[in-house]
Amino acid sequence: MELLTYLAKLNAYWIALYVLYALFLRRQTFLRWNRAYLLGSLVLSFALPLVQYPDAAPPLPVVYQVSGVPFAVVSEVPSPSLLTWENLLWLVYGVGVLVMLVRLAGNFRHLFSFLQKGDSIPMEGYTLVLLDDNAAGSFSFMKWVFISPADYARNFDTILTHELVHVRQRHSWDILLVEILQVVFWFNPILLGYRKALQEVHEFLADRQIALTQALTNNREHYAEFLIAYALGNPTNILTNPFFNSKLLKNRITMLYKSKNSNWSLGKYAAVALLVGFVSLMVASCEREVMPTAANGEQMVKGSILVTGIINTPDHKPVLGATITDSHGKKGVTTDEAGRFSLKVPAGTDLKVSAPGLGAMDLKVNPKYKNANYDVTLSAQDGKPNNMVFSPSADGQSVKVTVQTGDINGETIFTVVEKSPEYPGGIQELFKYLGENIKYPEAASKANVQGKVFVNFVITSEGEIKDVQILKGLGFGADAEAVRVVSKMPRWKPGSQDGKPVNVRYNLPIAFQLDNDKEVKANESDKKVGQTGSGTLNFKGTDGRSLTFSGDPSITTISGAEKALVVLDGVVQKADYDLKNIDSDKIQAINVLKGQKATEKYGTKGASGVVEVTTKK
Repeated sequence: MELLTYLAKLNAYWIALYVLYALFLRRQTFLRWNRAYLLGSLVLSFALPLVQYPDAAPPLPVVYQVSGVPFAVVSEVPSPSLLTWENLLWLVYGVGVLVMLVRLAGNFRHLFSFLQKGDSIPMEGYTLVLLDDNAAGSFSFMKWVFISPADYARNFDTILTHELVHVRQRHSWDILLVEILQVVFWFNPILLGYRKALQEVHEFLADRQIALTQALTNNREHYAEFLIAYALGNPTNILTNPFFNSKLLKNRITMLYKSKNSNWSLGKYAAVALLVGFVSLMVASCEREVMPTAANGEQMVKGSILVTGIINTPDHKPVLGATITDSHGKKGVTTDEAGRFSLKVPAGTDLKVSAPGLGAMDLKVNPKYKNANYDVTLSAQDGKPNNMVFSPSADGQSVKVTVQTGDINGETIFTVVEKSPEYPGGIQELFKYLGENIKYPEAASKANVQGKVFVNFVITSEGEIKDVQILKGLGFGADAEAVRVVSKMPRWKPGSQDGKPVNVRYNLPIAFQLDNDKEVKANESDKKVGQTGSGTLNFKGTDGRSLTFSGDPSITTISGAEKALVVLDGVVQKADYDLKNIDSDKIQAINVLKGQKATEKYGTKGASGVVEVTTKK
């Protein structure tokens, strides 16, 4: 739930609950119930906006699925403007909070100044503070009871008994709660009503206790006359429970004379509780945002739909600054440096996506889902998407949409298909082909450059390799070498969608690595291929120019191995030993030595290099 929506509901519940109190409960003589209702309304309202109808459980979060190879894009992000309506509203709110905090701090400072000036006398369960003047009158706060000199001389027992009710029933905590809420929600005047209502209930409770004391039993007139005779106009602190408040005098005397309500009147509290529960469920039910079934039998969302996603270029790089607007042109966002965007639109709204240097695309938001996550690839021409693949979530509330664009020879290029293309003979044959054909570039070898080259290409519906591109390269001839070998690959078995061969864009990372003296191990995890195509091939230089391919389980592709000395499990083999005699499935590791390190370990026999093979035990 958005913050502003939640705050609006919270304040609306506060207003509604206070109105119910004023209409039905304020005149009740069940004072403890009234106090509990007021405090409960303040606290319960924080939870009521979160009530959900049983059929409206929150949707599972949308998981972003980024296909292809990770890449880095460094772009300049425009600095956002600080002069926005949102920032202005936050500024006004912050000023309001600051003013209320200063006000609250001033009241505390004023209150504790009485503690410093007055004489404190510790008593059992409270502290009596004798003030040095009559300006503030008599009042209580927390465990302190403040008595003015005049009240101490003439009305000490009555006022002390009254204020001790406030202390023992912890009325100050109620007022502090309201004051803290007023700091945060200073813009809602209904909190003033809650504070006044709580102060009124506090005085009713204290007056009742006085009227029930032995000295005043059945003598409400005496206490009422005492209230009227008490001096008017004493200033009070909003945090305290003053003995006398002229604004409450009429209501206090009225409640003092009011007959106790019958126990049947307690039903009003139950009725109010049922009404509040019913209203909260009605609000939650309205927020299901589901209309009756459409003509096709599917339920359609009403209200807003959250649309998120990523915008890519035809070569699968994120687009910074792409514009996404609704069909009415009232709402719009731009993508960030990662190509992502987020926008809420009414159900049934069309979206338009465009980017500088690329074409525009019209997208229709499926009104069946409350959340939609798009993976869009823009083409160089305007138009509608060629193909869209929908992947609904398990709860049916969210959907992942992959938008296919681009074409070769007038046919759509897919990035996600039901059946991915296959190299003839499988992935191991692909490893073998690359191992036999790629040569480590001389420039890269001399510069000691190594790393991954990310190649992107299209496997057509005929199995041909087209549109070979480098998504991320190394330079020093490695990029050109990867493009050369990939371009010359034999025909693949094409991918298919709906049982028909289609064009598929494929990603292949190739790792170039120089490691002259370290043990070489095949990285099995790098051989896994996803639906869009991926695999990692490790090439290790043995002499700086020739190539060792460790991804292929067959070691017969090691360059220069024909003349090298073969050492199998620590045993030196004959000079004409053929590596093909070793079962590749039993190989655990291969270590290639050359030059001085080979001759130091094996003498002149290792002058042409040494291949150490360790098999699985």
